Amino acid sequence: MKKESLILFLFISFFSFCQNKEIITYYNSKGQITKEALKAVIIQKVSKENDSLWLFRRFRRNNQLAVYWYSKTKDSQNKIGQMVTFDLNDSISSIKYFNHQGLENGKFSSWFDNRNKNSEGRYVNGKKEGLWRRYYYSGELSAKAMFKNDSLINERFYTKDGAVKEKDKNCCRKKPEFKGGIKKYRKIVQKFLKTLDYKIKGSITVNYTIGIDGKLTNVRIYDVLPLDLKNKIIDFFNNIEGWQPGFIGGREMPFQNSFTIHFK
Repeated sequence: MKKESLILFLFISFFSFCQNKEIITYYNSKGQITKEALKAVIIQKVSKENDSLWLFRRFRRNNQLAVYWYSKTKDSQNKIGQMVTFDLNDSISSIKYFNHQGLENGKFSSWFDNRNKNSEGRYVNGKKEGLWRRYYYSGELSAKAMFKNDSLINERFYTKDGAVKEKDKNCCRKKPEFKGGIKKYRKIVQKFLKTLDYKIKGSITVNYTIGIDGKLTNVRIYDVLPLDLKNKIIDFFNNIEGWQPGFIGGREMPFQNSFTIHFK
């Protein structure tokens, strides 16, 4: 009897382990699946919650949670319920919902890294419906847009003082620009690299945020480097000046950017 109980216990333990075993997938900087963990910038972990629900979590290279959602199958496209994304400060950056057909449905909200509201609206069966609002980074209302069956009916833009303003060249999307052009930016970085005295080969990626004031923040390097070298590079990028902010929907927005450094 004891032997049978032990076998049953081991079987249940093994079954539980199999049920909770994670499926891990690595993605490179191009969003492609890779088998090389050291080249991964995103790590996806999938676990079975029950017979009809799977949990998908994606982590940044430093093991920081970036997003999670649920699916009815192991297919990440069949989303259901709540999907939550996180910013670099581990704060929630957006929340949206999916119905049983895997379509966006219900309230959508997003936030800036300073915790001010970014945008809000509602989806109905995968389509924008009704009033959508966008806000400035500093918190003021930036625009109102009315949608019908995912079609834009009308849109109105506002200044930070609340006055209606005309649609301008920044109403859609404009990427950040460096004064003097990207070639000048590269020359500035290359000039700095010549001051470094390290025998390193290969390449690394420096990730950072270009703020609405043009300053670089959240400078980070996930690649393995000597600590003093990593700190020198981070300090250098933190002090770079010359970036002009990007725009989305008529307002200045923080943008994520990266720079690849090649060591010879």
